[in-house]
Amino acid sequence: MEIENAENSKYRILLVEDDKIDQAAFERLVKQQGLSYDYTIVGSFTQAKGILASTRFDVAIVDYLLGDGTAFDVLQLANDTPVIFATGAGDEEIAVKAMKAGAYDYIIKDAQRNYLKILPQVVEKALAHKKTADALKQYHNNLEALVKERTEQLEEEKELLAVTLCSMSDGVIAVDVQKRIILFNKVAENLTKWKYHEVQGKIVDEIFHPIDEKTKNPGESPIDKVLSSRETETGSDRDALIARDGRECPISATAAPIRKNDGTMLGIVTVLRDVSREREIDRMKTDFISSVTHELRTPLTAIKAYITTILRDHDMTEQTKQEFLTIIDEESDLLKNLIEALLEVSRIESGTVKFSREPMDITAVIEQVLSAVRQLADTKGIQLKVDIADNLGVLQGDEGKIQSMVMNLVGNAIKFTPENGRVTISARRAGCELVINVSDTGLGIPKESLSKIFDRFYRVHRPGKQIKGTGLGLAIVKEIVNMHGGRIEVESELDKGSTFTVFLPLPTQTALYV
Repeated sequence: MEIENAENSKYRILLVEDDKIDQAAFERLVKQQGLSYDYTIVGSFTQAKGILASTRFDVAIVDYLLGDGTAFDVLQLANDTPVIFATGAGDEEIAVKAMKAGAYDYIIKDAQRNYLKILPQVVEKALAHKKTADALKQYHNNLEALVKERTEQLEEEKELLAVTLCSMSDGVIAVDVQKRIILFNKVAENLTKWKYHEVQGKIVDEIFHPIDEKTKNPGESPIDKVLSSRETETGSDRDALIARDGRECPISATAAPIRKNDGTMLGIVTVLRDVSREREIDRMKTDFISSVTHELRTPLTAIKAYITTILRDHDMTEQTKQEFLTIIDEESDLLKNLIEALLEVSRIESGTVKFSREPMDITAVIEQVLSAVRQLADTKGIQLKVDIADNLGVLQGDEGKIQSMVMNLVGNAIKFTPENGRVTISARRAGCELVINVSDTGLGIPKESLSKIFDRFYRVHRPGKQIKGTGLGLAIVKEIVNMHGGRIEVESELDKGSTFTVFLPLPTQTALYV
């Protein structure tokens, strides 16, 4: 549903995009969907700088990498205009920086430009967000009069504000100088698990319990800081909030004084933002660095030790030397595989990954993978079962990447299956799709981790059962599936096993006639 403009006119949209194809795609989107946009398109930061100096826009959509700058440069000039970052890089670090710098949202462009399907909804939310912010600013400007009157008009205005605040994405708590709660929006209710009618008039310390996320010690409330300093204050980057039900939520808290025209402080407004995602990204990257460091150090240490031994022992037999050189070669392969995985992720993120689409025999690909992993499976006593149907058809795709996808799934199944378990690989055709299943009788995946396992750097936390890895394999698998226009699903039960199912589209003629 589109947000209606109070003046019944088109919304002013600025698109800063240096890619001519993306510019044309945006124009087609506006025309095809009949969007009420009065849009302006520029192709560089310099052009954006010039037009922002003289024209105000309702929303700006900015490509991250421009020829003469970045979206951060445009953000600094946008004032109170909501800025939506758009990039094909898909870098979580950039996303976090963008949101912290004040960007309204961050969308990832894809080669098929499917991101355009959600762009109108993101723009609508940005317009709603701007309207809410403007309404809140207007309210603050009029707060002195509202507090003085304390009449039915105040109650009506507070009710109007409460409706407005419900659409905000951040929690808002307003208190008077005695720290009694006077405003409490819907997001604040969700964060604290308290209802406004339950907390109205209560001392905020009974509701808002910030703690240090690391030490679990009580933290200093930014509201108390404002009462002391009479200035805007922020919490620490380790703040968390303890909800009514005892659950813990990482937050970013900012509190500011509400003043009369003469400077007298009437109260304090606090904005709470759920930063669980940002903290999780930071944790995953820390875990990733630690994991990669360990994975690199182990083979390097072995290589160094064997080389040192060979160099020092001049009387070493040729047989022993060959054994040492074989070990060095195997450890070098481990390093090579890890570095290749890191490079693959880098290529995917930068959009420079090479992709070819040629006819391929999926049966042959699966057999090659099984040949490569059979020795590892035999070492653990794991039974490999294969169920490949006839007449699968000829898949159009990049054989090397499909093989990498199957290898990752089968390799993971073996890695996370205890000794004497079973791994099953099957392939069948279902209508216009090729369906590949890889199932195991392994450790399984906790329900709370199922939505995250395809995230880059994510590793399932298994106390006492942690298995080495970098958290890159499944992320690469999903990217390969997406490149081929397919999808991947997972079902799992803890300690009983997992099943990964890949659906890849088959050419229409193959699906109908083979």
